[in-house]
Amino acid sequence: DDVGDLKQVLGRRFGHPEWRFPNLVVVDGGKAQINAARKVLDESGLEMIEVVSVVKDERHRPKGILNSKDQNLERAILLANAEAHRFAIGYHRKLRNKGFRI
Repeated sequence: DDVGDLKQVLGRRFGHPEWRFPNLVVVDGGKAQINAARKVLDESGLEMIEVVSVVKDERHRPKGILNSKDQNLERAILLANAEAHRFAIGYHRKLRNKGFRI
């Protein structure tokens, strides 16, 4: 349950008022994920935190950002998303070549 898992993770994260809160939450998905994140933030009294979503195409490539009003922010998020995927794929290939022995 992608949406349920997202709610659980965000609920745990924002359940720690001693931790610094971000100005922006970026989720992977569409409107359902934005709505889930928004609900957790609203219930936590954190309405001021912006939520955006990276939307993917049928080949799981980022095609845009939902809920963003800033073109520069969109570019930065897409670059960070590409870098995170590049790192994850490289690490996966490294493990695969070692026979997944950690």
